[in-house]
Amino acid sequence: MLESLCMKRRYWIWLVTIIYIGIVFRFSAMKAVASQDLSSGFSWRILQKLSVFGLYGDVVRFDPWVRKCAHFAEYAVLGVLAGISVHTAPWIRPRLLNFAILAVSIPVIDETIQKFTEGRACMVSDMVLDACGYLFGGFLFYVLLLILKDLFRKR
Repeated sequence: MLESLCMKRRYWIWLVTIIYIGIVFRFSAMKAVASQDLSSGFSWRILQKLSVFGLYGDVVRFDPWVRKCAHFAEYAVLGVLAGISVHTAPWIRPRLLNFAILAVSIPVIDETIQKFTEGRACMVSDMVLDACGYLFGGFLFYVLLLILKDLFRKR
């Protein structure tokens, strides 16, 4: 009974990861105008904060950088979540294969959604950027895991 309960608890992280993937896909399904408005507003707020330090910029030039950083960051978070999920409850062995399947499939699906969304485009460069963010997040999780194992081993 207790073992069954522990196994069920281990799968909660997969639920969180899948919900997060849904959020990522939802952003990709936004029409171009809504997506542009969201990122431009965010870019404008960042530029406002930077102006306090005497740094000024143009939203039109700054916005593409914000969009690419957002791609990388959302996938870095996904990489951390997937790393935790794969570590605690892998679908198949080896664990790395689980992680690699997600690293390839999620960005491809994400960009495919954009291909069929009004005003959006499917870009291979975004797939690569997404995968890099995902791998970076996975790397962060792995380094954190090694640090935690080392800390608990010393006790």
